[in-house]
Amino acid sequence: MKKEEIDWSILRNALIVFCVCLSVGIGLIVSAYYYNDSSKKEFKNNKNQFQSISRRYLDVDKEETLLLDYYPEFVKLYNAGYIGKEKRLNWIEALRASGEEVKVPSLSYNISTQEEFIPSFNVDYSGYKLFKSQMDLKMGLLHEGDLFNLFAELQTNADGNFTVNECSFSKKGKEIVFEREKTNISVSCLLNWITINLPEGKGIEI
Repeated sequence: MKKEEIDWSILRNALIVFCVCLSVGIGLIVSAYYYNDSSKKEFKNNKNQFQSISRRYLDVDKEETLLLDYYPEFVKLYNAGYIGKEKRLNWIEALRASGEEVKVPSLSYNISTQEEFIPSFNVDYSGYKLFKSQMDLKMGLLHEGDLFNLFAELQTNADGNFTVNECSFSKKGKEIVFEREKTNISVSCLLNWITINLPEGKGIEI
């Protein structure tokens, strides 16, 4: 059949329908592609949100477990004077009671202003800071063994913790006097009372 003999009027409608179907098919394919891509992105976002929520839930659960495990111990340390505000009045009362128990002939003290204590080694205090208050302690002792007895009593009676920085001894008189209220040795010691607290003077609430 020659080209001029083709009846285009008959094929026109079929071609129009074909072009419409082709356009619709291409549109469906493009729409399906974008829908699939959008679904993947939405699935990925939902998955990330789920994982984020799951991690937060696990963190909360872990924090709750840590709180139940360690909070009672934290309260004990707080009540014992290791953590929180320094307990100077308790230190003084404990020092006096310890001196009376050991029967120290003479005892005097002076406590300096609290300041930050920076040890020679690196420590991560997780937002807390270490503080010290230095106590200058002067004593008259019958013999040197009373000093160790005094520190043992002080450690038992006082809240918090202290370290002995240094001590110096000097003999009083030429002869040793074996009487309980007499002083044979003069002792001067520097003690550091250590506490853990929040920085910038913020108080710890229990």
